[in-house]
Amino acid sequence: MTDKGIKRFDELNIARLSLISVQERIPADYRDWTVELEDGDRRYRVTCQALPEYGVPHGIDTDISAALVNLYIDQGSPPDGVVTCTPYQLLQMAGLDTSGRYYAALDESLKRLTTTTYFIAEGWRDHPRGRWTNVNFRYIDRIEFTSGQADRLDATSILRVTLPQEISRSVRAGYIKSLDLSFMQTLRRPPTRALYRLLDAQRRDPENPDAVAMAYQVGLMEWAEACKIVTDRPSMAQRTLDAAHEELIEKGFLKSVEYVGRGKKKLLHYTFGEAFIPPDPALLQDLADLGVTQTRALQLVREHGEKTVEEAVSRCRAVLSTGFKPRSRPAFFVDVLRNPGKYELPQEPAAALKAPVKAQAAPARPSPQPNLSEGPSGASEEESDGEARLRAMPREKQVEEVMRTLTFLLRNDLKLQELDTLRLALDEGLEDPLEIKAWAIRGISSGQKSSVVRDLRARLSLSLAQPSDPPR
Repeated sequence: MTDKGIKRFDELNIARLSLISVQERIPADYRDWTVELEDGDRRYRVTCQALPEYGVPHGIDTDISAALVNLYIDQGSPPDGVVTCTPYQLLQMAGLDTSGRYYAALDESLKRLTTTTYFIAEGWRDHPRGRWTNVNFRYIDRIEFTSGQADRLDATSILRVTLPQEISRSVRAGYIKSLDLSFMQTLRRPPTRALYRLLDAQRRDPENPDAVAMAYQVGLMEWAEACKIVTDRPSMAQRTLDAAHEELIEKGFLKSVEYVGRGKKKLLHYTFGEAFIPPDPALLQDLADLGVTQTRALQLVREHGEKTVEEAVSRCRAVLSTGFKPRSRPAFFVDVLRNPGKYELPQEPAAALKAPVKAQAAPARPSPQPNLSEGPSGASEEESDGEARLRAMPREKQVEEVMRTLTFLLRNDLKLQELDTLRLALDEGLEDPLEIKAWAIRGISSGQKSSVVRDLRARLSLSLAQPSDPPR
C-alpha cells in the first residue's frame, strides 16, 4: 500500500479526459479510438493511437498512471519530468499486489503507456494562462530500466521514467486535484477504479477545480464513448457500467444512479454521496494516529468540518507534546475538538485558557529531529519506531524500503546502472541494508552528499569485485 498520511493527487486534464479505457479487457483489434465531446459551449476531440501488439491503455493502466504522477510529486516534481523508482515502489504506490505475476503486468502496462500517442484538440487546459490548447504526447515520454533479461523488467529492476512536458508542466503549475488513493485502492476491480477517478474529476469545474458538484448528468452513449467502452448498444454500455456503479454505491461514493429515457437517448444521472467529498487522506491518517477509527473520523469531519478537525488535531498534538498522557487518546481528541478553550497551546500567551494540570507540570519533550528516510520532519521517537519496523521486516522488504529511500536521495547523483549495482549488492548480501541506509543518511544530513556518492561508488566497487581482482 502507499505511504500513509501523505496527500495524493491527480493531474486534472488526465483525469477529466479519461485517456485510459475503463474496460478490464479489450478486443484484440482495439488499437485506436477518437471521441468528440462537449463541455458546455466548448467542443473538443481526443484521439488515441496504439501499437497493435499492446492495444490501447486499459485495466491496471489507470492505477499505474496515477501512481507515476504521485511518485513524480513525491520526488519534488523536477523540471525534467523524471521519476526514478523500483517496480516494487511503483506497484506499491498503485496499490497493486507485489507478487511475481504483477511484475509482468507492470511491464506490459508501461509498454502500452510508452507506445501509445494521444492527440487532443481544444481539450487540454493550460490553467495558468486560462486557455484551452492542442497537444499531442505519449503518457510516458521515455523509459529506461535495468534488467536481467533483454527487454523485460523484473523485481530487481531500477526504472527511470520521463513524463511528457505537458503532464509535468501542468502538475508543477498546480492544475491538480486531491485523489483519495487509499479509497481508490479499496475498489476491487480496475474498471471501478477507473470510473471513480473519472467521475471524481468530472464533478470538478475545470476552470475552478475547487468547485465540487453533488450531481452529474450525461448521455449514456456519450458517457460510454468517454469511458472508451467498445459498443454501440445502450444495453451493453449499461451492463458494463452497472457493476462499477454497484460497488461505488456500496462504498458511499455514489448515492444513486438513475437512467432516464430510452435507447440511445437515455441519460445517466449521478448523485454523489453527501458525505463523500472525501476528507484529506492525510487528515484521516492523523486521526488514526490518535486512535480514532475511520468510521468515527468521517463522522467527526461531517459534524465539525475539515478545517475545525485539522485545528483540533494540531491543538491535540501540541498538548500531547508537553508530556500529557490522557487515559484515552481518542476520547481526549474528541474533548479537544468540542472544547478547545479548555486547552492552552504551549506557544500561546499566559492569558490563554489553562491546559490540564498534568500537561503543565510535565517536562517538555525534546525538539523533533528530521528523519530523512520518511520526509523533512518527524519525531525522533517516530524515527526509532520506523527503524524498528524496518529491522523486523524480512530481508527482501528491507532491501525494497532502503532502495526507496536511497533512490529518492541519490536519484540525481547516481547513474541508473549504479543504482542497479547498489540493488545487486543489497540483494546478494554484500551490504547490510540497514547499515548502508544509516551511513548514507548520516553523511547526507551533515552536508557531505558528494562524499557519500564518491565513497558509495568505491564501496560498491570493492563489494562486487572478484577475489582475483586487484584492489582499487
